[in-house]
Order: sequence, then structure tokens, then C-alpha cells
Amino acid sequence: MAQIVAGITMSHSPLIMTNEERGGEPGQRFIQTLKELKEWLRSIGTEVIVLVSDDHFNTYYYDHMPAFTIGLEECQGWGDWDLPKYNIPVQRDLARHILDTAYASNFDFAYSLAMKVDHGHTQVIYFLDPDLDIPVVPIAVNTVAPPQPSMDRCFQVGEMIRKAIDSWNSDAKVAIIASGGLSHWVPIPKIDSTKPEDQAVLEILRYGREKIPNLDEYLEVRKQRVTRIESGPVNEEWDREFLRLIMEKDFPTLRSWSSEYISEHGGNGAQEIRNWLVLLGALQNFDPSVMYYEPIPGWVTGMAIMRFTPPA
Repeated sequence: MAQIVAGITMSHSPLIMTNEERGGEPGQRFIQTLKELKEWLRSIGTEVIVLVSDDHFNTYYYDHMPAFTIGLEECQGWGDWDLPKYNIPVQRDLARHILDTAYASNFDFAYSLAMKVDHGHTQVIYFLDPDLDIPVVPIAVNTVAPPQPSMDRCFQVGEMIRKAIDSWNSDAKVAIIASGGLSHWVPIPKIDSTKPEDQAVLEILRYGREKIPNLDEYLEVRKQRVTRIESGPVNEEWDREFLRLIMEKDFPTLRSWSSEYISEHGGNGAQEIRNWLVLLGALQNFDPSVMYYEPIPGWVTGMAIMRFTPPA
């Protein structure tokens, strides 16, 4: 039987790649903490990573927006935000077993034989496994396009993943990593906006990449629009409350949070905490610890890292 040996939750921000200096000394501590966790994953013999994050309108658009997607065979990074276009090795046997377990448990996952992932997944690879030594099971959660799956459903998905890993016919050591959040406000128009200046972007969000006349130019404009933001709002009080509830294992409260509540207090970008709920559902009996938290307005995000270790 496979053994889950670790869990890690972490924030991601594209500005780490393009404007690292804006994070200042707190940003350097964030990066240093991830360097330490990279070595920790190796020291405990991690052989597989189940990697849960989200897409940011790079692979999925409103013409096709699955709630949960799992990669089964190939997985490549888009190379957005100056990250490498990784060819990520996939642990195909476990990926297929999770999908089979999902269907047997009434979870209707989408799946891909040639999955494409953006910085939500690849920033984890960049910091924790840049040499691609550890095969991955990539899972994407819709956190950007309302209506998103509920926090409760994400937690249930985590419970299903735990069931799958526990029943996988392997002696591999597995880590689960979830990336996203915490509080941040993303400058993207709502799909029902009637503002004339939003319509060109909304045409792309609605119909996908085929509506982008010049992809390189579009991606550069998109990058410049975000990097122009020298400082963004962060709700430190709400971030710390979220971390406190995890430390106290108050899962019922977290599972009850609505999309409206999250947006009001943490911003539209905070919907990414659904990725954390997947991990929490899988690792309910693990011991959590906050390795890092700082509000970093220069990266436009409340940046956090937690580690989860097996019960003694």
C-alpha cells in the first residue's frame, strides 16, 4: 500500500518570477522556506507528488470549464510568466487509479491525456522539483470562473484522493502539494461586464485562445498589465484567520465558506484556497504547521506556506 509522507500548501504569484525584488526581505524568506522544503521532500524519500492547483485562463475558458481535471499521461507547462515550459513526468498508474476511484465514488472528473498547466502548477515545480526528479499527478481545480465547486465539494474530492492513494497497489511514498491564494485581487473583468473596455478580453474568456489574434502580443500585454501593479491590497486579518482555522482543524467552518464570502474578504484571487481544501480533505489526520506567512503587497498577495506531517 502506498504511504502518504507529507503535505505542503503554498501561495503562488507570477510576480515572483518577473518582479522578485518587490517582495523585499519577506519575499526572500518565502523563497528560502521553499528551498528548505525542497530538501525536506527529498530527505523523507518522496517518490510521487499529487499536485493540486488551478488554471488562470490559459488552458480552460468559458467555452469549456471543468470543475476538476486530472492529467493521465503527458503534462506540459505553458511557460507563462518566464517559467520554463516543463515537460512534467506523470505518475500514470496513480493518476489512472485516482480517476477510476473518482468515477467509482461518483466524482465526475474531466481528464486529459495531454494536459497543459500554467504557473499555478509550474511555480511549485520551479521551487520544489526543478530537475523533474519526482513524477507528478497533476490536478486542476476551477477557482477562477464562477460558479466554482463549493469548498465542501473540494474537501470531499480530497477525501476521495486519500481513498485512492490508500488503495493504490504500490509501496511508493507520496506527497500532496496544493498551491494558490491567499488574499489577492486579480485585475480581470467579470464575465457579465458591460463596460466597452472589457469586451475584447471577455471575447477571449468566453471563446478561448482561438479568439486571440496574436498570442505573443496578447500574453505580453497581459503580463504588463499585472506587472504595472506596484502594490496590491492584501487582507492580513482574513489570511491569518484562514490559517488559524486550519491549525485548529476547524474543517466544518472552512467547508461552509461561500464564494461570496471569500471574494468579499479575500478577493477573487482567494478563490484559490479551494486547492488547499482538497489537501485538507486528504490529510485530515496530519499535523499542520505554518512555515511562513507574510502579506506582500509588492507581489499583490498574502503569501503563506504550511507543512503537514503524518501523525506520530
